[in-house]
Amino acid sequence: MGPFAARDTNANDNIELSYGLGFGLLKSPFGWGAFKEGHGDGFQHYMILFPQQQTAMLIMANSDNAESIFRQLLEIGIADRYTPWKWQQWPSLYN
Repeated sequence: MGPFAARDTNANDNIELSYGLGFGLLKSPFGWGAFKEGHGDGFQHYMILFPQQQTAMLIMANSDNAESIFRQLLEIGIADRYTPWKWQQWPSLYN
C-alpha cells in the first residue's frame, strides 16, 4: 500500500498484519481485528471490528483531511491502539 508497497519489512510482525480481499487483518489483545479504509475526493472512511470483543467503529467523513483525526477518534472511542498507523501512512494530529 502506498509508495513502500513493494518493500519487505517486519515492522508489523507483532500484530501479524495481513491484507486481502479488501480487508486488513491484525492481531491484538482484543483478538483478531478486521479493518477497511478508503477515500476519494471529499470523502474518507475507516472501519475496524474486533469480533471477540463485539466491538466495532465506523468513521465516515465528507472531508479531504478527516484521516488526521481517525487515530484519536479510535483510541478514545473504542481503545483501538492497534491499527498500524505508519503502515496506513495517514497524517495524524500526533504520533
